[in-house]
Amino acid sequence: MSKQEQKKINIINKTIELCSKYGFHGTSMDNITSATGVSKATIYKYFNSKENLIAEALAIFSQQAIEKLELLYHDNTLTLEQKLSSRFDGLLDLFNRHAFHGCYFQLAYSEFNQIDPNIGQICSGYKQKRLTMLGELLQNEGIKDPTYKAKQAELIFNGLLATLQITEDQSLIPIAKDMYLTAILKS
Repeated sequence: MSKQEQKKINIINKTIELCSKYGFHGTSMDNITSATGVSKATIYKYFNSKENLIAEALAIFSQQAIEKLELLYHDNTLTLEQKLSSRFDGLLDLFNRHAFHGCYFQLAYSEFNQIDPNIGQICSGYKQKRLTMLGELLQNEGIKDPTYKAKQAELIFNGLLATLQITEDQSLIPIAKDMYLTAILKS
């Protein structure tokens, strides 16, 4: 990877980190330049605008998250329950590291959908891809009504993310996990 590519990835990672903490509108270009040590001129050279930077950051983050999920869902050493539980285990880990600030995609969608449709499409595309992948996993596992159960489960999980962002009550995670697993595994 070239120095330019490394610099660009650093800008993207710092942008997501800052935006997750302070919101996308609450993170200024000055905050990004301070965190990255890269001038505004260089950032604009790579991305043209803050919105383009955010869109590219979300697209890359989405791709990485989907690839990780694909590996998890295709891991034949794990049971279905272990695969489904991993999302909740990941949330607990984020809380334990004080690194949970909400769902990047929910945050970006709420802040940008009306002013930058590209960002809105990236966010809704990510959520739709996760839903589709869960439905396919459930179908492959022989779960009855996989599409309905995937929608029900994702509704539970996304509701948990939104609630955790406001309450920071990690005791909700096992409750939501139980609801999620029950919605999928119990008929």
